[in-house]
Amino acid sequence: MALLTVAFFFLSPAISSRIDKPVCIPMYAADLVCFQKPELLTTDKITAIAVGSSGRIMAVGHDQAIEIWDLKTRQRLPSLIDHTDMISAIAISSDEKILASSSLDGTIKLWDLPNRRLYSTLNSGRASELVFSPDSRILASSSSVRRWADGAFSPVGVQVWNVASRQRLYSVGNEPIRSMQFSSDGKLLVTGDHTKTELWQVQDGDLLTTLDSGEVTGLIFCQDGQTLITGSSRLKLWDLRNGALLRTFDAGASDLTLSPDGQTLATSAAGAVHLWHLLGERSLGSLVASTYSSLFVRFALGGQAIVAAGTDGIRIWGDPNAIEHSSP
Repeated sequence: MALLTVAFFFLSPAISSRIDKPVCIPMYAADLVCFQKPELLTTDKITAIAVGSSGRIMAVGHDQAIEIWDLKTRQRLPSLIDHTDMISAIAISSDEKILASSSLDGTIKLWDLPNRRLYSTLNSGRASELVFSPDSRILASSSSVRRWADGAFSPVGVQVWNVASRQRLYSVGNEPIRSMQFSSDGKLLVTGDHTKTELWQVQDGDLLTTLDSGEVTGLIFCQDGQTLITGSSRLKLWDLRNGALLRTFDAGASDLTLSPDGQTLATSAAGAVHLWHLLGERSLGSLVASTYSSLFVRFALGGQAIVAAGTDGIRIWGDPNAIEHSSP
């Protein structure tokens, strides 16, 4: 815990710096991985993204279609098409057997991912966030807005679904949700809205803790399962054992993600991807991605690639010929 508490000491206004020299991150299995110039995969406008647990399969939303990519070969695979409006969220189960997609058409669709086959449609209302539990048995859906620009309404809070029965189990919360994630053991669900972060018990939907985080644009559990990072205009580090705010940092993020080995935090802000070494107490540098400020960011290929996606396309950093390593 002490290491995580001081890990962000060097997060400072330098977050907006942009550099062309290589940015390297440490890895348990590969010593060091360096990134420099990105490869542009497509100029399609991306509205949602998910990368499978293997780090090789990526699904993105483009208009009404879900595009599937093999990040190892950089090849686009056949798309999944059945929605009748723009794709708003995508999630891939941990075993990579199920893909869930939501759309402005007000449905969630469940796909047999290996066979590219639709097998169920849930009349859920519009959702902008989808997350599978680690055992792939539960799907959580939520929306960041209560009423959309076209007058359509979304359910507030989080809808919790049984994937096998395709039935809604219960709902938690009473506000639009900006971000959410299950803990690694699947026992907890953390949600962030426009004013706070809440920690829920998955088994019965009981509220355990409320964090005075302010608006949340992204959140993620650290590998210890007891520390949480929330992001918006300021990154904040929380101790979930007692709800204490450990630190607030002068750096913001529109999205954030951890490398598979838990050593490196990637954030997106001001059209760039910013990399931080959690345990080494230092900023690793920034990767220029886009002229637009809002980006999705994900690690891929066992942490040896980074993907950034937004309204002007998808960029990937990393050697496609690199050997993929598994995190310990």
